[in-house]
Amino acid sequence: MYAIDYGADAVYCALDRFGMRTASDNFRSEELKTGIEYAHSHGKKLYLTLNTMPKDDELSLLPDYLSIADKLNTDAYIISDPGVLEYVKEYVSNPTIHLSTQANTLNSAACRFWYKNGVKRIVLARELSLSEIKKLRQNIPPELEIECFVHGAMCVSYSGRCLLSQYYVNRNANNGNCAQPCRWKYYLYEEKHTANAIQAEQHPEGTYLFSSKDICMIEHIPELIDAGINSFKIEGRVKSAYYTAVITNAYRMAVDDYNDPKNYKFNPAYLKEVESVSHREYDTGYFFSSPSENANIVKNNEYIKDKAFLCTVSEYDKNQGLAKCIQRNKLSVGEKANILSPGTTGRDIVIGRMYDTDMNPIKSAPHAKMEFFIEADSAKSGDIIRGV
Repeated sequence: MYAIDYGADAVYCALDRFGMRTASDNFRSEELKTGIEYAHSHGKKLYLTLNTMPKDDELSLLPDYLSIADKLNTDAYIISDPGVLEYVKEYVSNPTIHLSTQANTLNSAACRFWYKNGVKRIVLARELSLSEIKKLRQNIPPELEIECFVHGAMCVSYSGRCLLSQYYVNRNANNGNCAQPCRWKYYLYEEKHTANAIQAEQHPEGTYLFSSKDICMIEHIPELIDAGINSFKIEGRVKSAYYTAVITNAYRMAVDDYNDPKNYKFNPAYLKEVESVSHREYDTGYFFSSPSENANIVKNNEYIKDKAFLCTVSEYDKNQGLAKCIQRNKLSVGEKANILSPGTTGRDIVIGRMYDTDMNPIKSAPHAKMEFFIEADSAKSGDIIRGV
């Protein structure tokens, strides 16, 4: 709901199997139905991820999942395995099929192959540069769409095919169960110097040799569009509602600004917005340099913390100047805060007088999910109030 409200054209998600995010609860069929109905009621789409690499005994479960998704009117299926592709074509009526980045598509010949086999959109491998994407675009059918990740976490393994997780803790990354060992701290030793070991360090505290920076292309919307990319994908591994709203909103505004290319000028407030969420160090991925030139490895593996998500506005009474809110974190009268609305950057406010649901004055909202009112000059349903 936050993704749609804050400007996404489509949302991708999974049922409880065959998606790359087994660490999250994912969707039950009734929840997926609600999500699809919400997206469709706003003229948006919902794509179902089926992008794991299943074995034969897992494939036997797939027809039932496809039957559920087909009845719910899912807009597209994101797959990576050719066998799953065949199942989708067999068990779904007139499916729209997208190819996951897990399929590692790097060249126009592969794109044409998948297109001949029913794929309508290809999520390209993250290792391609913008110049390579532009050349690829010129050598594929114009109706074949290409999609690229433009924001979020990057996997150090080639397009996400990680072996470390399986090796260390027997968790299969290609089936969505990655333990993210790339984020652990490692020390390197030269194998022949065992008697007097020489420790090879990138930094005194160790080296995060396998941990990638996050992609952030918010400043490069014109280059992305001019390369012929049809769809921008925001990575959202188990992210919060706040993260979803803020990042989606920033990219929506930046893309909309480029609807007028002659007068386009990047708004630095958008960069401040994407820096307000929890993230690792930002970089531009491999759009402007190859992995051999710039490995995009973090210097500090700590998350840069986001602003506190204080509450959401559920209703606003303009006549009384009262916003009804649902608490996310404690907030108090007189506290400095910032309010974010879809299609705008945040504006600073000070929390005015507060009331409980019986309109008794209160000094703070300390309880999770409690409903309360605050005085506000303007607000609307769906606004986010956050710390500064």
